[in-house]
Amino acid sequence: MGTAGLDEVGHEMPFAGVLPVFDDRTRDACVVVPGIMGSVLQDAATGRPLWGVDLSMLTNPLLGRGFLGALHADARERAADADTFRRAPLSRIRAGGLVSKPWWLPVLEGLEPYTDLTAALRGVALAREAVLPFPYDWRLAVAYNGAVLARAARAHLTRWRERVAARPGWRAGGEREPRLLFVAHSMGGLVVRAALEQDPELAADTRAVITVGTPFLGSASAVLTLNLLHAEAGPAWLQRHVQAMAATLPGLHDLLPGYRCLDRGLDVERLTPGDVARFGGDQDLAARSLAAHTRHWEHPFRLPGHRAIVGVAQPTLQTLDEQQRAGLAVVVGRHHAFDVDDVGELLRDPHTGIPARRNAYGDGTVHTPSAQGGTGAIAYVFGRHGTLTCHDEVLRQVCNIALERRPGGRLAGDGPQPGLETPRLGGTFGEPLTLAVTGLATPSGVTLSARSATTGRTGHPLTLTRDPDRANGTLTARFTADAPDLYRITLDTGAHPPITQLVLVSPPDTGTR
Repeated sequence: MGTAGLDEVGHEMPFAGVLPVFDDRTRDACVVVPGIMGSVLQDAATGRPLWGVDLSMLTNPLLGRGFLGALHADARERAADADTFRRAPLSRIRAGGLVSKPWWLPVLEGLEPYTDLTAALRGVALAREAVLPFPYDWRLAVAYNGAVLARAARAHLTRWRERVAARPGWRAGGEREPRLLFVAHSMGGLVVRAALEQDPELAADTRAVITVGTPFLGSASAVLTLNLLHAEAGPAWLQRHVQAMAATLPGLHDLLPGYRCLDRGLDVERLTPGDVARFGGDQDLAARSLAAHTRHWEHPFRLPGHRAIVGVAQPTLQTLDEQQRAGLAVVVGRHHAFDVDDVGELLRDPHTGIPARRNAYGDGTVHTPSAQGGTGAIAYVFGRHGTLTCHDEVLRQVCNIALERRPGGRLAGDGPQPGLETPRLGGTFGEPLTLAVTGLATPSGVTLSARSATTGRTGHPLTLTRDPDRANGTLTARFTADAPDLYRITLDTGAHPPITQLVLVSPPDTGTR
């Protein structure tokens, strides 16, 4: 039996009270860092919402072109880096919070809110205020936002340590001083890396970084977003204005693939700034981004306690094929990657010399090698990029890591590996959408459903059938929306957590510019 201390003559006294029992909670300060599109943006002078609040900016040309035009990065915003924040922070647009409703853009596709992820972390923290949601202006360079995050994370950790020190009950739960735990989705993982690279003391105070679908090597989707003017599906007005905005954004250029991605048939090349400019981007922004990729390749930075959660088995564009149409450079995404050796050289067929192509799949936006981030501590899930943060298995993994339990293993084994694919450019009201399910041998026991993400309204029942035009056994279904809206498509196999994806159905294009 334990003792309660010593009596007045120095003899041990038996403990007669109740032994304290502490809930399983993390003592650390947690920071949730969203991905691109994941923060509400406001006009700093007027408070007018510019992003993440009113879905009509994506469905109404008269409203949308004004919102999207206001989000163009000006010359100072395009040039801003970490030193800019330290000397004279930008102030034209303010990040007002994490998005609290579903959102969507062509090519980048759907994004679910971060509500479930934040709630899950708060459920395993000592107190609600231990979890800091970190909104940021995702239009700007990763390096700039890294400096913003470094300052915010240090202030949060200091406040939280003071709070824990002031509570005797929390102090009794352990002697270790609280440290930082970052949970970052998509581009947010790049922002965390930038913050910790810039501030070694902050890195030393970090216990773990959990990245969810972070494109450490970049994503081919970024190039396709810059090339939207040549897309062959509507609505044309939205694609025009999104492309014009994207071409000015340092943050979008920071997602450019740094790996060999330009398929030339008998060779595969890395992007050059000139390529990006030819495809619709900004040459100077591309040069800065691609130089950062080279720096990270030559001098890799290891995130402290890095745990990567990686979406797999989803049809994912991994490389690019350049074509000429009417004298213009048009980019087509391909569902394959290329194997390279330890020094980045292509692996080739020893007899033909042809580069070895393979389908690495991914989460629909980030292919698997890019999201792994150089760590061996990886948990794999069947899920789409923008919906991973509300995926049941992802939430379970995040909580386990927060509580310092062993992370789960690879979920993708030898059994069925379900994948869901929706039109990357969305759809137009009145025209059916083709939805595809991959990796399953039969539709038996599988349900595919569509529901309004804004009202919860259930759509028409969807019937999966074998697609005779696809050799890999793909199942397809046709979905005709009953109104222009943002729809949540859900695939439920009964054997895995449901896979969801958002798709926007827009009103017919009226030709509005």
